[in-house]
Amino acid sequence: MITFMYISGIISKYYNIRVPFPSLRVQVIGGLLFGIYGTVLMNYSFPLNEDTIVDLRHLAIVTAAVYLGGLASVISGLVISILRIAIFGLSSPAIDAGFVMTLIGLSGVYFAYASWSRLTKIITMNLLGITLIFVILVLNSSSMNSLMKVYPLQMTISFVGGIFIYFIAEFINKSNEMLFLLERRASTDHLTNLSNRRQFEKSLELQLERARENRQKLSLLVIDIDRFKKVNDTYGHSAGDAVLKQLGQLLIEHSRSADMVSRNGGEEFAILLLDCGNHQALAIAESIRQSVEKYLFALPDGTTIRLTISIGVAVFPDHCDEQDDADFFEQADRALYEAKNTGRNRVCAIPKRSKVLIGNRLL
Repeated sequence: MITFMYISGIISKYYNIRVPFPSLRVQVIGGLLFGIYGTVLMNYSFPLNEDTIVDLRHLAIVTAAVYLGGLASVISGLVISILRIAIFGLSSPAIDAGFVMTLIGLSGVYFAYASWSRLTKIITMNLLGITLIFVILVLNSSSMNSLMKVYPLQMTISFVGGIFIYFIAEFINKSNEMLFLLERRASTDHLTNLSNRRQFEKSLELQLERARENRQKLSLLVIDIDRFKKVNDTYGHSAGDAVLKQLGQLLIEHSRSADMVSRNGGEEFAILLLDCGNHQALAIAESIRQSVEKYLFALPDGTTIRLTISIGVAVFPDHCDEQDDADFFEQADRALYEAKNTGRNRVCAIPKRSKVLIGNRLL
């Protein structure tokens, strides 16, 4: 079970399990996995007679119900039931065992969404499973003495195992959550929750490569708040932080869903516009500029102020060296400085580069 939980913990890093009700995809995959885990546990069993074995397979269903959801619980129960018959043959005990596993899986629907702690769910569902299994064992055992030699040990291991699974699962959950937070903090600006400079550079490199491969346009907006230092000096740094947060939200609202918005440091932001040419990029930039100009930024003390931004626009491959990633950002930065130096509160783009053939090189 430790091995199973460890493997599940690794797999869970690639899926969103940090929500109250995981997606159907997560539950289906998890249900199948725990169904397989429960089947493997049948090989570590106490033989009661020729057709009947006592094991801990129900703990896989309990774990699926508590940590993944009702659908995962039902799927794991059905998988264990089907494989029990497929591997060990069709017999009356096999049918009874399949019925019990399916029943435990169905009960997991209730336990999955009950408003109890996970530990309470595991203990209660485990006890229910042990009780149902005992009833089936009594029906399939010709000797009560033989059953009582095995069942107390199985019940003890099952109960202790359920508690043990809880602590292992909680440890894995917390470890994954900490890893998720660390990864997010490494790529996210702490103030605005936008991508940070590091993530922006990774995205820029990736999208430039895709644009080259697909022969698509890629536009970059570099945005700077005009006279932002005056806001900090006049109203304080908390007011400046409030402005940055609101501007970040404005940029998201006025960008397309596929575009990538980042804060690259201080009052500088950037937006990568995917599959976007020069005219469309300029139109989006102008729309953002006008929206910011009209917006009333609310400060912590209740004061509202108006601000403007300057935007530099560059388009790949029109404005840059196709083989030089750094040149793309530099051209957008040059356009931003032109906007700043020609009066601020404007959108500027450098002229499109003309390309001539010299020798065998296109320049």
